[in-house]
Amino acid sequence: LEAPERARLQAAGLAAPLEGAGADEWGRGALLLGALEALPAADHAALVAHLYRTGEVRERQAVLRALSHLPGPERFVATAVEAGRTSVQTVFEALACENAYPAAHFPELSFNQLVLKALFTETAIDRIVGLADRTTPELVRMVRGYASERAAAGRSVSSDTARLLGQGARP
Repeated sequence: LEAPERARLQAAGLAAPLEGAGADEWGRGALLLGALEALPAADHAALVAHLYRTGEVRERQAVLRALSHLPGPERFVATAVEAGRTSVQTVFEALACENAYPAAHFPELSFNQLVLKALFTETAIDRIVGLADRTTPELVRMVRGYASERAAAGRSVSSDTARLLGQGARP
């Protein structure tokens, strides 16, 4: 985006960049903020869930990238956790990558599942915001189990998996 476009979107309430978002996603984020301002707070979570469930791929991505910028972002955890189960890689990456929302709002198990899915889909874990702060013994245990299963099946263990475990290429 060019400076005037960024300024207009920032004036609409999107003060921080939506990392990885295109102009269409920025615009959708601004429209979502405007829609939320026009609705009672009690209806916000339902609207966000509806837009995520009924949106096409780019619309879903926009909703997920905007979550941290919405008022009361903790209200949208159910939609975000659901989004973490998607089979559409670009939608998953909109949530898991360069997005502070999961680290800030996900319960431990949901965050851990997001990390495991990133490993399974070969999404670079360096793209997961807050991973270092959210790495717990339970996450390490889960990743170790995942790596052991892959090794037992004769499958490779990614360097991201090994790095998260703090060891060499094999468990």
